[in-house]
Amino acid sequence: MAEERSSGGDAAGYLGWFFMGALLGAAAALLLTPKTGQEARELLRERGGEFTKRAQEYAKEAQVQAGELFEKGRELFEEQGQRLMSAFEAGKEAMREEISKAHRDG
Repeated sequence: MAEERSSGGDAAGYLGWFFMGALLGAAAALLLTPKTGQEARELLRERGGEFTKRAQEYAKEAQVQAGELFEKGRELFEEQGQRLMSAFEAGKEAMREEISKAHRDG
């Protein structure tokens, strides 16, 4: 079960790294544009804060969605496991009945 939880965390972690890379790329683009140093710093400060806030919101949303998907998957897995166990028990019971029947008839 720990492996299942870590896979959801890994997805959120990868998404966080994606946004971090996008933030760094945007910062590099702003710094490399032909502007004065003061203009570039102001623009970077304004846009960087906005982008960081949006990236954090997207990461939180992705983490919530990953958690919901994980929970649905776990529920489906448990449901299928119960069905399989029920079918297995029904098969065992049918086999016992056939063996009993064979002993009575034999």
